[in-house]
Amino acid sequence: MEEPIVITDPDTDRYHTFSYISWWKQEVVREATALVIGAGALGNEVLKNLALMGIGRLIIADFDTIDDSNLSRSVLFRAEDRGRRKVDVAAQRVKELNPDVQVKTWHGDINHGLGLGVFRHADVIIGCLDNREARLSIDRFAQSVGRPWVDGAIQELMGIVRVFWPAKGGANYECTLSDRDYQLISLRYSCPLLARENILQGKVPTTPTSASIVAAFQTQEALKLIHDMEVEPGVALLVNGLTNDIYKTEYPVIEDRIHQPLDPIVELPDSCADQTTLAELLAIARQHLGDETVLEFSTELVISMTDPSTGQEEFLFKRMANLTESVLEGTGDGQKEMKLTYRLDGSEDFLNKTLAEIDQPPMTVLRAANGEKAIFLEITGDKAKFFDFQ
Repeated sequence: MEEPIVITDPDTDRYHTFSYISWWKQEVVREATALVIGAGALGNEVLKNLALMGIGRLIIADFDTIDDSNLSRSVLFRAEDRGRRKVDVAAQRVKELNPDVQVKTWHGDINHGLGLGVFRHADVIIGCLDNREARLSIDRFAQSVGRPWVDGAIQELMGIVRVFWPAKGGANYECTLSDRDYQLISLRYSCPLLARENILQGKVPTTPTSASIVAAFQTQEALKLIHDMEVEPGVALLVNGLTNDIYKTEYPVIEDRIHQPLDPIVELPDSCADQTTLAELLAIARQHLGDETVLEFSTELVISMTDPSTGQEEFLFKRMANLTESVLEGTGDGQKEMKLTYRLDGSEDFLNKTLAEIDQPPMTVLRAANGEKAIFLEITGDKAKFFDFQ
């Protein structure tokens, strides 16, 4: 038996019109958390749509600031916003559009800076990006925690929208990449792990109309996911504004590019990145798996660098991905020598450091392993602080 449609009072309910939609449940939208990555032209439109529809909680993630070129394509930005962080302005305008919406901003590099647990605790992830590297990162993060994500891209009058959710079938984003795509991604690095400085990135020509169209489809897919409605994972919706054609295409699944979710993930509600030490975390892991358990990081940790000319050792405790190639330059002709690790076995002399002190973000997830047995530890104690919506 279908649930009855409840029609609200248009004089007192700003969401009154939505109540005429047979499947719409405003309480479901109100309780949902959406992670929107990218606050440019597409992100502006998606945020505006979600705000008007009464999404309960929004996490807005971006690393950029506003310049003049954003003003012709971004509905939330004004001339007086030049130089301000996109996330801050977007959050302010979302609250002006709808004070009911709770907003959290995060300013940083999505590829390396956001804890995996943040993706796990979002109901839907929406990518509003302009580069392959960030899409590939989100694709892998979302798969790791079994979450769907909605990708959108625009160029001139063209656009594409697709839902990636391999756990429910279909290709992931990685399946769509050609050999040339991988080459372009690799140009952003001087080596497989070290971030490269001064990358010249090409600007993709876009219009506010294409952003509006694609973001509208993205928002609709996100709302369908929030309502547990059927979507088509791994199927692209392509919009050709020149010919007014809209058509779909399904990507082939490349099995060796599909990544399995982390399992099992063990929540640690009493552990926080800025309080829990490595020794304490290792002890927790060994309670689960035994005395020989080791902890593993998702990226290499640079413990220190030694200048070969002077012999001076500088302790860093930074993730490799957060360092640029300039840090390798020694005082002489040679490069500094790095002391690296990707795991902790209990013999280290820095186990008194907290996760934050070794450059691990809040809500991070680490692998604990003992032989073939493994679990994944989520630093869930960061949740209350990170998900502090305004």
